[in-house]
Amino acid sequence: MNQRLDKHLYPTTTYHHNSGGEPEDIPSLSWQQLRDFHARCYHPSNSWFFSSGNLDLAELLGIVEDRALQNFERLDSDTEVPPEQRLKAPLRVTEKYPLDAGESLEKRSMVEVGWLCGDINDSFERLSMSLLAALLLGNPAAPLYKALLDSGLGANLAPGTGYHDDNRTTYFAAGLQGTDPDQTAAIETLILETLEQVAEQGFSPERIDAAIHRLEFSNREVTGDSYPYSLLLLMRLIGPWIHGGDPLAALNFEENLQQLKQELATGPFFENLIRERLLNNQHRVTLLLQPDTKLGPQQDAATRTELDKLEKQFSAAEKEQLVARAKELQMAQEAPEDLSCLPTLELSDIPSAEVAVPVEKQLDNLVKEFWFDQPTNGIGVVRFNFGLDSLTAEQRKYLPIFSSLLTQVGAGERDYLQMAEAMEAVTGGISARTSLLDDPQDINEFTATFEVKGKALVRNCQPLFDLLHDVLLTPKFTDLQRIHTVLNQLQVSLENSVPQSGHTYAARTAAASLSRVGWQREQWSGFSQVALIRELAAKPAEELGALAEVLADIASRLFNQQQLQTAITVEAENFAPFKVALNELIEKIPVVASSQIMAVEEFKSQPLQQGVIWSLPVNYVTRVYRAVPYTHTDSAALMVLAKLLRAEFLHREIREKGGAYGGLAGYNAEAGQFSLLSYRDPHILRTLQVYEQAIDWAVAGEFPPDSVKEAVLSVFGDLDKPLSPAGAGAEEFANIRQGMTLEMRNQMRQQLLAVDGSALQKVAEKYLKNGESSVAVLAGEAALQQANAELGDTPLELLKI
Repeated sequence: MNQRLDKHLYPTTTYHHNSGGEPEDIPSLSWQQLRDFHARCYHPSNSWFFSSGNLDLAELLGIVEDRALQNFERLDSDTEVPPEQRLKAPLRVTEKYPLDAGESLEKRSMVEVGWLCGDINDSFERLSMSLLAALLLGNPAAPLYKALLDSGLGANLAPGTGYHDDNRTTYFAAGLQGTDPDQTAAIETLILETLEQVAEQGFSPERIDAAIHRLEFSNREVTGDSYPYSLLLLMRLIGPWIHGGDPLAALNFEENLQQLKQELATGPFFENLIRERLLNNQHRVTLLLQPDTKLGPQQDAATRTELDKLEKQFSAAEKEQLVARAKELQMAQEAPEDLSCLPTLELSDIPSAEVAVPVEKQLDNLVKEFWFDQPTNGIGVVRFNFGLDSLTAEQRKYLPIFSSLLTQVGAGERDYLQMAEAMEAVTGGISARTSLLDDPQDINEFTATFEVKGKALVRNCQPLFDLLHDVLLTPKFTDLQRIHTVLNQLQVSLENSVPQSGHTYAARTAAASLSRVGWQREQWSGFSQVALIRELAAKPAEELGALAEVLADIASRLFNQQQLQTAITVEAENFAPFKVALNELIEKIPVVASSQIMAVEEFKSQPLQQGVIWSLPVNYVTRVYRAVPYTHTDSAALMVLAKLLRAEFLHREIREKGGAYGGLAGYNAEAGQFSLLSYRDPHILRTLQVYEQAIDWAVAGEFPPDSVKEAVLSVFGDLDKPLSPAGAGAEEFANIRQGMTLEMRNQMRQQLLAVDGSALQKVAEKYLKNGESSVAVLAGEAALQQANAELGDTPLELLKI
């Protein structure tokens, strides 16, 4: 959706084009064009240098000059992106995307309205537009969010809804997905009329304060569990920087906030911004993106025709030259690389022991408390973790849905809109989720729990706990229309996640047949959950009463002091207010003896070969192997083997030669599962054959020099990645609940440092060559049927969700 909208919002600049390239354009790209582009754009003259940490800057710049820049002559790369030329009138366009034949076209379209806004280097405008987007769309009570969802014209907000400030000229967009083409005009009208209404009525001071609070919170919070915090800062400043602006201007939050407050004091600032940047802005695009079951075959046929046309233009000698060049490429791909020019660590640089995370434990009472002193910058993070012994197997099936609805319905004296406003005004968010922790000593055992998390500035400690009280003790699942709306949002979100995370879905499908915890993960976060949500979302609101009763019963059974553990992460000097508020809330949570302890059914692994049908132009091919628990002596070698296979074999064979976006290997040491995966893969059978070849290669043990060391270092790169302060507390809380002791983790470090080539050969033969495994492929129906024709006597069992 974003790609198609960019195409029309930016008719004359680089954002008009797909940065990854369109497949149909590849045949017209010459080798020389590619080389020239690389020489001009991927040159030090077109680079930006960023460093973070306690480094001597002069020394660092000297190294950069000595080892890199002095070896190149400066070029005029001419990569400046000019401001986009403005449209003189709004534009309405239709684009199509391929959908498999036989799939329903109903509710599969998206409609979005986008406006080109201001220059990326105007940091005050970026702050203002970010706040305006939050005011219009930031939560279910925001006027544009509410109008779109309440209209019934679509199932969820369209991808890309919001303000985008990455491009030279920024843009704002809003729309719906899960709609039909004949609703396009109605959606456009609804958006424009809602904006007109908001521009007339304005926002209350309380709403503006709440939006500013949320922005202040996000600027203060030290995140970085997915990426190091310094890289997140780089992402904030790189946009203005590469477009010729001051990189540090993007970090001038307080200065811009003061200017905003002055503007708010002098007049209707946001109302005027809506009129200027949206309602009176002629550079507006209304995009309808609709499915077409004929498009995919048409694109394939056009590509085939173009390739046939090109082939006819080649003489016999030119064809022989192409074949020779292809062989040269293959030889270059398979030749050992000289990595001596690259900087590297040595194993002796790796700390032999993990640094313990300090924790204050209070274990005397029924509810266990864990207090983590971390530099959270004045933000407290609260976790309530509940055991599931009081729930039936049927109730556990609904826990992911329960987790999504819990913080999106009313609670206490508030309806869902008032709850959304209250959470934005005084918290950084309240969320809920299921949790699965593998037993580090037994891959047949695991701990399943339910967690509610809230975070707030220290000054808002008590309001946070007041809201948590209502969420835990008085949730209201009586608004069936609200439940219906959220279920439809969930359905669309999950369906959108499949093409982005197809390899993960396929791996979960394969793992479900190998262990109890793999089965439970698939039930909660795999295609089983997608199917359940589809089934429930298809029901009209008035038929969801039974589900509402199940959810209310779950809340009454789940939230009690039996098997409750809590964790608070904040600076030690701020423990006091959280201790008072926590104890007050715990006293109000009932104590209910568990009467529903589930019998654990015996699980027998059953290796399967499955193909999951989904409307996709590419494939996701996975093979998952059952291995050993975390504390087993072979676990360390399996972790290293996964890194080695990915770097030294699968990337080359699946991505470089096979044309997939990715060839991956991973070992989940806690679950005892080894996975081989491909991402956006044009092949199925070939990839399965590559997996066999990869195992044979590992068993043979002819590893390139230093490759084992690099694989060990890569494992430690994962183990020792920086965590945010809140992330450090969360991980140690999980370790405590899981029984993953510091001694176990340090023993693993010692075993990793001792891994050698012979150990890798041994585990490759024992667990991969002769081990137990399942295959799961996610692909379109035609691709799976073709694969089965080639697989002969060992076809995939085809499943349609």
